[in-house]
Amino acid sequence: MSFFKNLREELWPIKKEENFHFYTMSALMFCILFNQSILRILKDSILIAEVNAEITNFVKVYCVSPIAAIFVVIYAQMVNSLSLEKIFSYLILFFLAFFVLFAWVIYPNVELWHLDPAKMQELVYHYPYAKWYIAICEHWSFVVFYVFAEFWPNIFYILLFWQLANQTTTTEQAKRFYIRFSLLGNTAIVFVGFIIIALSSETSWISKQFSNGDAKVFLVQACTFLVVIFSFISLFLVRIIYPRISRNSKVSKAPKPKLGLKESFSYILSSKYLWLLVICSASFGLTMNLIEAIWKAKIKELYPNVNEYARFLSYSTLWTGASIIVMTVIGNNIIRYKNWFVSAVITPVLILVTGVMFFALIVFEQPVYSITSLFFATSPLFLAVMVGAIQNIIVKGTKYSIWDTTREMLYIPLDSELKTKGKAAVDLVSSKIGKSCSGFAQSLVLTIYPAATAITMAPLIMVFFLVASLLWIWAVKEIYGEYKKLLPQQNDLS
Repeated sequence: MSFFKNLREELWPIKKEENFHFYTMSALMFCILFNQSILRILKDSILIAEVNAEITNFVKVYCVSPIAAIFVVIYAQMVNSLSLEKIFSYLILFFLAFFVLFAWVIYPNVELWHLDPAKMQELVYHYPYAKWYIAICEHWSFVVFYVFAEFWPNIFYILLFWQLANQTTTTEQAKRFYIRFSLLGNTAIVFVGFIIIALSSETSWISKQFSNGDAKVFLVQACTFLVVIFSFISLFLVRIIYPRISRNSKVSKAPKPKLGLKESFSYILSSKYLWLLVICSASFGLTMNLIEAIWKAKIKELYPNVNEYARFLSYSTLWTGASIIVMTVIGNNIIRYKNWFVSAVITPVLILVTGVMFFALIVFEQPVYSITSLFFATSPLFLAVMVGAIQNIIVKGTKYSIWDTTREMLYIPLDSELKTKGKAAVDLVSSKIGKSCSGFAQSLVLTIYPAATAITMAPLIMVFFLVASLLWIWAVKEIYGEYKKLLPQQNDLS
């Protein structure tokens, strides 16, 4: 019996008294990631397939980043006056209101809501250097949808879910819980992949039964309906989790007076630890955005309409979910038996290696293709899309399992001010800084040279990618030293 007991503790070391906390949090993570995966597929399928891949650089810089900065200020005020449960509820209802409006009012009648394409083209003719800014105005509803969908993971997953987890979990529990949250929660990504494959196919049973004739409108409405359902389940879970955990949490912290807005940001900006966290968080967004700018442009060439684009991303999402589950099992043992640095550095090293392989295929297309054509009878376009997909699947599988877990462990030894407002500043702004740095560099080139594309900028993008990857590895090494200094200060550390 002792053998099986030890085996069970090794594979699933969740204690009986911890079951409620663990399984309700896992279910909440499932719902949030389910919606996140749907919105991630839709935002790219709508904006890129309806317009192009290059416009996303301008949206990230001039729309997403300013709103992220504003939200951090608003969130800091909300934390001082509202409970986490109310913040979650108000924000999710606000997001749902827009998604429903877009799916049932705006998107089916988009020609009535958007500006006249002929007049926009005339403006582009007269002001070629402003063509991308004109495109943002012309396709404003797609841009707003992209912005809302872009904020979902940062607000509801990275910020609110992990803030709730960090406030109710000790460092010792985190080593057992967090990787298993990922194992159960990320199965949502696999389900989303299967669901959108079916919804995006005009020949599937569900499309034939419920489609009103416009396949892309049906896809958006069906996906939005699922987002609404799982959002209300999330609201229910937060409502039953928050009061009980508030009463029974074993994580006791000394009471600390709440700081004002100015004092909060001064305190946050003075923290070297948070600055290193910003570099780490921003680096993933920067490196992945540099790769995806080219990869998604290639997908648009291969799959030009909304449903085809969404269907391809669904297959990629499905395999990403499977990759996350596999890497979660592997990462569990790495995190439990190796130090934090070994676990954390895996993701930046992996993205550096796979990213170099992808860029080599794009930048040196003809020499590389002359070699690969000896083994694969396929076009350079298809090969580039598939290699990019494999790179994306492997890296995101590692990021959303091992990297996310190790990153969240960094917040546990911090005080309440840095755990809430500091985390909001890092999680919301840093990821947008990373994407915005990439987007700004590319948008600058696209503004100066209106005829340029993501593909023609590939050599320059590759240089930025190498610098960002090496900076990420350096930041991981530096923050590990700071993390070790903080650990003895946490009384619950075993």
